[in-house]
Amino acid sequence: MSENTTDGSHHDSKETHWERVHPLSPLARFWVAIAVVIFTLGRNVLEDVIEGDQGANEFWGGIGQTIASLTLIAWLSFTGMVVVLLGGMFWSWWFTRYAVTSDSVRLRRGLVFRSDKQARLDRVQTIEISQPFFARLVGLAELRFNVADSGDSTLHLQYLRRRDAENLRSRLLGQKHDLAREASEEGAPLSEESAADRRHTTSERPAVHANGASTAPAVVEGTEPTEGRVLAQMSVGRALGATFLSGTGLWLAVVLLGAAMVTVFVPDVGFVTFIPTVLGFGSVIWSSINEGSNFRIARTSEGFRVRHGLTSTSAQSIPIGRIQAIGIEQPWLWRFPGWFRVRINSAGMSTLKGEDSQHLLLPAGTGQELLNILPHVVESSSDGGLDGYALREALEGHGSEHGFVVAPRRSRWLDPLEYRRNGYASTRELLLFRRGWLNRRLSVIPHARTQSAAIINGPITRRLRLADVRLDSVGGTVDTLVEHLDLDDARQLIREQAERASFARRLDVSAATGGSSSAPWKSLTESEIPRD
Repeated sequence: MSENTTDGSHHDSKETHWERVHPLSPLARFWVAIAVVIFTLGRNVLEDVIEGDQGANEFWGGIGQTIASLTLIAWLSFTGMVVVLLGGMFWSWWFTRYAVTSDSVRLRRGLVFRSDKQARLDRVQTIEISQPFFARLVGLAELRFNVADSGDSTLHLQYLRRRDAENLRSRLLGQKHDLAREASEEGAPLSEESAADRRHTTSERPAVHANGASTAPAVVEGTEPTEGRVLAQMSVGRALGATFLSGTGLWLAVVLLGAAMVTVFVPDVGFVTFIPTVLGFGSVIWSSINEGSNFRIARTSEGFRVRHGLTSTSAQSIPIGRIQAIGIEQPWLWRFPGWFRVRINSAGMSTLKGEDSQHLLLPAGTGQELLNILPHVVESSSDGGLDGYALREALEGHGSEHGFVVAPRRSRWLDPLEYRRNGYASTRELLLFRRGWLNRRLSVIPHARTQSAAIINGPITRRLRLADVRLDSVGGTVDTLVEHLDLDDARQLIREQAERASFARRLDVSAATGGSSSAPWKSLTESEIPRD
């Protein structure tokens, strides 16, 4: 169902054709809230049934008696609530419209409090198709437009029929390709960020080497990338195992054990008291299982194509040229099956809480799957980086092995178990941060991706002549902080990283534009180095 209107306020002089989303969109968006209200209203009756105070016959008989005893005022109140609910859903649908122009997608919501969002196609990084649980049941899908430097302003088009969503995505990717081709034919000079993107789209070597957050057009994404070699995939069984061997799974086991013991030794409390806590942990666990199940990542001509989901499915493309940092993790119980998690920070991805799955390049993979993925996102040792085996050794090592500068012995008062693992190392192209004793973490940041660096120290660390160093880049889930370094080591890291980052960015643009590869090195003066 659609309605075509003309909006003369749009920057394009042509007619803007507005269309409505699917009529079931409000129900797909708010069905969880409706279920929670129904559960809350019937919670007391449910507790009586669970605890045995009411049998099944008494339960249904009680419902019949309650309906029969309702007064006219009660019926009018109930009818009014239903009308308000349905009216609100209809209002939400009626005043939600979207339009596709030659160079953008617009989404308009509301009448009194109006919201009007726009995603320019030349700024769109990826267009994802997502199907939450209820939307999947009724055959609907959501389109997510991740825009360069959008932060939390990702445009969500909820919801269209699955086939309509796929057709619209293909159409928009075609328009995006045409816009990029027209811009290329005009011969506009390349910015530093555009040059970095061009290098990734034309180079045969798929490695992270571009500059940081971009304000330039995105990597050209064709009408639909063809999936190449599958690098990793996860079964439902591995998703279950990885979730229950994580910290959340262990805490749920503790809560269930505590609830069972309280129910046995304090019968008056009852298991129902722990239902909200169990539901909270259960929601987090189910989200993790759902996101990891049926996970599949394949290398395409333009980056990675990722698909995952059990009841709610999602598919997204990740341009390699936009990856800013890579994080490799291994929780302590994952050491036995030999699983690893890989996260990324990428320009244009949403940083909203609850959307961390967008930043997962590998939820729980084997050592071989880790080695399959790393060469595509990290420079090899011959190009100034490290190969997968060296990165794994760096993750699992401790002390000054593999060239790491680690926290001094006096930092054991703050980190008694992991102070020998807190440290950093660098190659010609990469900076590595390592931390964690139980849960191992290794962050890999290309020098060209770092925008700034800062020293952080409080009264206790100043007393011990220690400092933390934080690198600033695109936001995401990869940790870019190294803790409790010697103050002199921290100052040296800040100084050297400024030189490396400046040189790497200039070299990157020179290589992409065919200019000279020589570039001046910029150093911080002594007065610019933070002091205690």
